[in-house]
Amino acid sequence: MSSQGSQGIRTEQAKAAGEAFAELTATVELLRDPGGCPWDAEQTHVSLRPNLLEETYETLEAIDSGDSKNLEEELGDLIIQILFHADISRREENGFSAASVCDTVREKMIQRHPHVFGDDDSISNSEQVVDRWESLKRAESGGKRSIIASLPSAMPALAYSSSVQRRVMRAGLPWPEQHAMPLAFGSIDGESREDGEERAGEYLMAVARQVHAAGIDAETALRKATVNLRDHVMRAEAVAGDDVLAEMDDTERSRIWDETEA
Repeated sequence: MSSQGSQGIRTEQAKAAGEAFAELTATVELLRDPGGCPWDAEQTHVSLRPNLLEETYETLEAIDSGDSKNLEEELGDLIIQILFHADISRREENGFSAASVCDTVREKMIQRHPHVFGDDDSISNSEQVVDRWESLKRAESGGKRSIIASLPSAMPALAYSSSVQRRVMRAGLPWPEQHAMPLAFGSIDGESREDGEERAGEYLMAVARQVHAAGIDAETALRKATVNLRDHVMRAEAVAGDDVLAEMDDTERSRIWDETEA
């Protein structure tokens, strides 16, 4: 481990966070102990699913609001959900615990950042970090890993579509540029991010309105189109075999892509 990474872990702030996390973990355990709270003790992974979903959306709303205090509170509610699941597993399944959750993700973060914690050269370009991250994940899975199969299709259609398309473009696949219809939306020089987001939102609303006027549910239509794209990627990966699409030359990658188009 590099001295920089080692020093970063041993900060007073990290120590304080560890102590606070330990106290919160003990609080959750006390709540679920015999003689504690009956409701807390009865919860299961399944029963807590709606709570996790609700707390996640409340956290997203807090981010959008820009209210730091509200975000702090909602992140705390998310941590409670994690600790409940960990305590259920520890007690009833003899499985993972709050400590093992932390250890597992910490080890993963260290392995995925060899340019910080290992002997690899430092990286200053974020795109290189993403490429390295994907390469390391492929190595962890035995060298072959789908670029999109891990994405949960239960995500809202727009979020799912955005995630799939982002990975498709990162892999250098000739979509959506090759098949996209001409778009009326484009960047404007000098436009702020906030103004661009507002204009993009209005554009997306206009598209949804036109789709609705045609008697089509926009959510369903977008999900179907995204699933079709996902399936196309998986067919291409199957044809590629042990080769990684993102690491192929453009000609071979395009050939496989065209060959597997439905």
